[in-house]
Amino acid sequence: MFYFMMKIKSKGGFLMYYHEINLRSDNPQAGMKLYLLDEEITHKKHRNRPLMVICPGGGYLSLAHKESEPVVARFLGLGFNVALVNYSVYFKQRPDESQPAIINEDYRVKDSLLDLVTSLNLVEQHAAEWFIDTSRVYLLGFSAGSHLVTSLAERYLDKQWRREAQLKITFKIRGLLLSYPMLSANAVHVKEQAHFDELMAKESLAQLDLVTQVNAQMPRTFIWQGNEDLAVSPLETSKFVVKLQEAGVACEYHLFATGGHGLALADRTSAVFASDIQPNLAAWVELARVWLVQDEPATIHLYPDNRE
Repeated sequence: MFYFMMKIKSKGGFLMYYHEINLRSDNPQAGMKLYLLDEEITHKKHRNRPLMVICPGGGYLSLAHKESEPVVARFLGLGFNVALVNYSVYFKQRPDESQPAIINEDYRVKDSLLDLVTSLNLVEQHAAEWFIDTSRVYLLGFSAGSHLVTSLAERYLDKQWRREAQLKITFKIRGLLLSYPMLSANAVHVKEQAHFDELMAKESLAQLDLVTQVNAQMPRTFIWQGNEDLAVSPLETSKFVVKLQEAGVACEYHLFATGGHGLALADRTSAVFASDIQPNLAAWVELARVWLVQDEPATIHLYPDNRE
C-alpha cells in the first residue's frame, strides 16, 4: 500500500498534514487523500477533530472533480479533518471528443464499497496518530457517492457482512450526509448512459436498491436535493426518507423547489457554468453545519504533546 505524507505550513506557522494512500495494489487510481488540520490548538496542547469522509459522484463510471477538493476545503473550514475517497470506478479513461473510453472490465460496484471499507479501516488504525475523534466520523456522498456511503451505512453493523468485507472499525458512524443521492440503479440518467447500462447489466439491481434495505441501525441522516433533478428521482429520495422515518432513524430532508443534479457546493467555488451558481441550493452547507453542530460535545478536551 503506497503512503505519501506532506506537511503544509503557512507564514504564520499553521500546519496542515496531507496524506495520499493507495487503497489497492491492482488499481493505482484508487486512493484516499487525507487532509488533517493542525492538532496543536495552543502551545503544546492538542485536540482531536471530527472526520468527514467524502465520496464524490460520477455514476460509478468516473469521479466528479467539483465534488472533491472544493468540498474538502469547505469542511476543513468548518473544523473537520477530511478524508477524500477516490474509489475504484468503471472508466480507466473517461471518453470525450478526442478519445474513446477505456474500461476496467473486471470492475464491479462492490469494489468501490471495499475501497471505502479499506479507508475506514485506515482511520481506525491511525486515529490516535491523526488526532481523529472517532466518536464523530461522518460519511458525505454525492450522487453515486451517496449510494456508496449508504450501502455501507445500511450494512456495516451486520456481523456476517463485516467478516466478508473485512471491516474492522470499532467506532460507529455518527452521521450520513447525502447530496442528490442515487439510491438505486433504476431510472438513473447520466451523460455516458450506454456505459452505465452496460455496467449495471453485470450487477444485481435488487442488491443495489437501498430504499428496500433501510433499517433501524442506520446513523442519523441529512439529505438535500433539488426538485428539478433529472438524473436521479426526488420522488425516490422522498420514499427513502419515509422508510427512514418508519424505521425510527432521525432524518433531516431538504427538497429545494428548484435546482438540478451535480451542482456540488452550488456556488462559484465549484461552478463550471454560471447556471451552476444557485443560492437556494448553496444553502445546504450552512444547513448541514447546523445539523452537525448538534453533535458537538459540551466541553473541549485538550491533550498534552507526548511526542519526542
